Amino acid sequence: MKKLYLGVAFALISGIGIAQLIPAEKSAKVNYSTKLNADDLRPTAALQDRAAGDIIWSNDFSNANEWTAAGPSTDYTSNGWSIGSTTNGWYFGITGNMGTTGDFARFTNGDPNITGDVIENGPFTLEYTGVIDVSGIPAPHLEFEHYGARFITVQAVEVSTDGGNNWIQVASNEDLIATTATITNIYGQPDLRRFNISSAVAANPSNVKIRLFWDGAMNGSTMNYIEYGWYVDNIRIVEGHSYDSKLLNTYYRSGVGGSVLQEGLEYGIIPTSQTSPIEFSAMIESNGGVVQSGSTLDVEVIQNGSSSVFTGSSPNVNIAVGAVDSFAVATDFEPSTIGSYQINFTANQTNPDGNLSDNTGTMQFEVTNHIYGRDNNIMSSGFSNFASNNNSQVSIGNSMEIFENGLVSAIEVIVTTAPDNVGQLIYGRIYKLNTITNDFIEYAITEDYEVTANDLGIDNPIRLYLEELPVEVLAGDELLVTVGHYGGNPSIIFGTGQPVQQGTVLGYNSAGTLTSLIDPDAIMVRLNMQDLTSVTENQFEPLGLSQNVPNPFETNSTVAYTLNEPSPVAVEITDISGKTIQIYNQGIKTAGSHTVVIDGSQLSNGIYFYTLRAGSNTITKRMVVNR
Repeated sequence: MKKLYLGVAFALISGIGIAQLIPAEKSAKVNYSTKLNADDLRPTAALQDRAAGDIIWSNDFSNANEWTAAGPSTDYTSNGWSIGSTTNGWYFGITGNMGTTGDFARFTNGDPNITGDVIENGPFTLEYTGVIDVSGIPAPHLEFEHYGARFITVQAVEVSTDGGNNWIQVASNEDLIATTATITNIYGQPDLRRFNISSAVAANPSNVKIRLFWDGAMNGSTMNYIEYGWYVDNIRIVEGHSYDSKLLNTYYRSGVGGSVLQEGLEYGIIPTSQTSPIEFSAMIESNGGVVQSGSTLDVEVIQNGSSSVFTGSSPNVNIAVGAVDSFAVATDFEPSTIGSYQINFTANQTNPDGNLSDNTGTMQFEVTNHIYGRDNNIMSSGFSNFASNNNSQVSIGNSMEIFENGLVSAIEVIVTTAPDNVGQLIYGRIYKLNTITNDFIEYAITEDYEVTANDLGIDNPIRLYLEELPVEVLAGDELLVTVGHYGGNPSIIFGTGQPVQQGTVLGYNSAGTLTSLIDPDAIMVRLNMQDLTSVTENQFEPLGLSQNVPNPFETNSTVAYTLNEPSPVAVEITDISGKTIQIYNQGIKTAGSHTVVIDGSQLSNGIYFYTLRAGSNTITKRMVVNR
């Protein structure tokens, strides 16, 4: 009999229950500091041309009179844009001077220490009062450094060429949603941004104005009290290159154009039974001052660090100034042998590229005997719970597709090295998508497992055996493979890998609602696709413990257990907080099968755990009282 925890079937509806990922640690700092000297500046385009990368115009906010703030508030030091040297208590790591001077542009809106201290809705702007001449400049690029975090509201830089009557957004936090290499909730401290503004200023490059922009509300929604805080410094325009292609997103995907997942998915760990044709693609930006003619995406695959096993290219296209286009390699690649594979992506074009620093990228995957997963086996962070789930029970995992018929015996999961992970109970589940009803249906579930100190970290995957194993999966099946815990504060932290597609990391909260993570990282939960029946026959030696029957139950429930040798036995009942509620001392029991009846008449509705103690050995399982 399968255990039912949060429910059996839930509708998979696009956009339902979006929740925020809770990382295990903040992003690492990005060290970047450039002191701007007066002789580095080029005040007008009338001066002779300089080398690419030279500064055309810059501002370090040392003169507040050069900027004008606007917005619904009149007290800009509290609500909106202002210029100063303090952070007004904001907490993302600024401890004083952020840039080359003591001053920087700061957006502050409400008190971060007061829940519900809602600020006024925007928009708020901070406009440079002067005019910038970039006429004759090949590919002017806008750069700035900032601290902050990306929320649902838009943080942007805008330019105008008609005296401020119309503004064009040339840089915003929204580009981070599409650029998987830079997805993060918290920007680097500081983070350097650079954008090609050639097409935005083409109408009148001699009359360019710049302003910082904070939307304040998105799609008519009210700002959340935490949506505040953005600090900008060292804004500048630098000279770009005439010919410059920039490699943006890179992808390798299996199952492209299939019946289940039209865009395909990336798999970091692939068993030999599930290898399938892989399509390589990327987004390339025209980052120069002229049309990038004959642009291509070239890909090479290296196996085990030495052998080139595939090369391919996309068709040639021309990319307009400032435009982004998608490229797909004309031929697919299907790995055939076990090993590690590195994919080298290169953006090329007909003319020599003036800036080769942003033309290449790499990705990796591994072919194994039996393990199948979405993560790249590099732990980047961790998942503990949905922000709105109040430390309650949760399960989380990845969408996956089956390409060939096979068997699954276990789910493997990586947890972080956090000491509080030890002693916590986890479990795994496999759901299968019903393509007719568009529901995920529970297909298989594992036994509960108590994490030990030997289970922590990337090198110690925890194997969770399925209760009924092995189970069969068929070519074309779309699965949701999840790992779960029962809540608590702190909760266990499951490892996460690289960023993956929106809508492919899903889970169930304590109410049984199917939820999709915003800007997800792959959960480090995987399928073990081999027949482990002979292994699991002895996995609980020297004792075994069955699920209580019935479960859930109202009054009494029976627990069966087995001993391989005589031993003193006790069964302990605890609540979800770990408090001992009942103890059933069984005395010394002989080797063989035994039962104990749990009296639930004095227990309140809810989740409990029962632990079999036989000598120095213990096994714990979960039960539910539901009257």
